[in-house]
Amino acid sequence: MIADLWKKWLCQRCRWLPAISLLPILYFLGWLIVLPLLLLPYNIPPQSLSLLGTFFTFIFFLLALPSWAKYRWREEDFFLAFELKRSSIISAANILFKACFLALCLVSFVLVPLFLFQWVAWRGIFSLPMIINGICLGVGVGVTEELIFRGWLWNELNYIFGFRRGTLFQAVIFSFAHLIPFLKADLNFLELVLLLFGLFLLGLVLALRRILDHGSLIGCIGLHGGLVGVWFLINSILLDISINIPSLLIGPGGLSPNPIGSLIGICGLGLILVNYWKALAMAGRPFNGERKASFNDVTP
Repeated sequence: MIADLWKKWLCQRCRWLPAISLLPILYFLGWLIVLPLLLLPYNIPPQSLSLLGTFFTFIFFLLALPSWAKYRWREEDFFLAFELKRSSIISAANILFKACFLALCLVSFVLVPLFLFQWVAWRGIFSLPMIINGICLGVGVGVTEELIFRGWLWNELNYIFGFRRGTLFQAVIFSFAHLIPFLKADLNFLELVLLLFGLFLLGLVLALRRILDHGSLIGCIGLHGGLVGVWFLINSILLDISINIPSLLIGPGGLSPNPIGSLIGICGLGLILVNYWKALAMAGRPFNGERKASFNDVTP
């Protein structure tokens, strides 16, 4: 009974309604599980409750994916929808290594000019717990966000709007979704615009990376997770970053700046985007506007 209702809900005429309601519903269910913890006599920090609620939300999301892929995208195996089964272990490891190396190159591209002007200095504190935290943070953010944004969201937008507009819309949504943590920060208009633009470019870069990897999310996970993990380690234990660096060069965020919103970071993303676009152009451009465009007709 419930399975039939779920299927009808996913296959209804208003194709956009399930897409915009899924995450709010799952977030509500995640919080329903967490709320009884407030009745315990222990004083649980709000941040811990929020993290636990988010964890259950993601678990529900993973449980919903198989049937979502089956009824919405006509894909019996949702792993195949993200091309996570067709790559050999060696091929997947090669894609992951190249993506992580690109993340390191992008971070280096941002830091080199700052070293030249002596706005950053090498601290070089190697702490095993912090390194493990950085790796876990990179893996966690890379897997969860890429499954959501370049996985579920992009496939869903392609299904509703077509491949070309779906690619642009996922980058826009990705950009605004990542702006939420900065809403409490005192950002001026220029910082806000640069941060949104940088995140938009990152969303496009990650999308094109998936195309070049024939639809696999592995490269997206490596690039996104690599950027998060490497920058966490640099900002935490590896470098002393001067508070006098203009935000235009290091990005907004104060003591925890986001280099994606800096002019240097935007230039670096722009160079990657141009390079990826040339690779796609040589392969025959998959941006044909079809609703069910294939990722498998592009070679890197």
